[in-house]
Amino acid sequence: MPTWSTELPTPGKHMGFELHRTPMTGSIQAVITCENILVCDTHYFGGRTIPCERPDCLACREAVPYRTHCYVSAYDHKRRDHFIFECTAHAAKPFAEQFQSAGTLRGCIFHATRPKGLKNSKVCIETNTTFKSNSQLPEPPNLILALSVIWRLPLTGLAIEHQRFHAPELHTLREPLDAMRNQPDNMPDPPTIADILRGNGQLNPHKAPA
Repeated sequence: MPTWSTELPTPGKHMGFELHRTPMTGSIQAVITCENILVCDTHYFGGRTIPCERPDCLACREAVPYRTHCYVSAYDHKRRDHFIFECTAHAAKPFAEQFQSAGTLRGCIFHATRPKGLKNSKVCIETNTTFKSNSQLPEPPNLILALSVIWRLPLTGLAIEHQRFHAPELHTLREPLDAMRNQPDNMPDPPTIADILRGNGQLNPHKAPA
């Protein structure tokens, strides 16, 4: 039976995080909630984005190119939306410079746009004055855990430090990675907890911005 309540979840309780990228038109402006960037090489393979698992990586064995992406958790105060922001390593250079300067990214306000207004054009990121009220920021998610859910990876393979405090709130995915990767493109994905998340990291590495 479901558990019903009249109370909203307490701050920090895992409710799933969406993956946001810079839109073709418009922009993203938010405050970073994590301490530093998380970097991961990814492939667009089998109809979705997956992390590269060198040296034993099926996508690499099939000569599918990889791209390096960077991730931060960010909070949009106007929308009250806590999400994960993805960009290429080249676009993330202002984040790296901000971290070297301040020792942390938490509280850093950033503005991301595509000046050319094209779907896969170059992303420009500007970092601004540090947000002054860190106490008003939500606690950052466990980025590795959140991305594993978005990418539909088996959570049993995560190191214990990335499962701690989250295990009771997530269903473990036991489907082997190869089974997920080898599905034909026209077959629906098996239902998982990630089905409730709209961001699935699908970005073609051949057309992605530098």
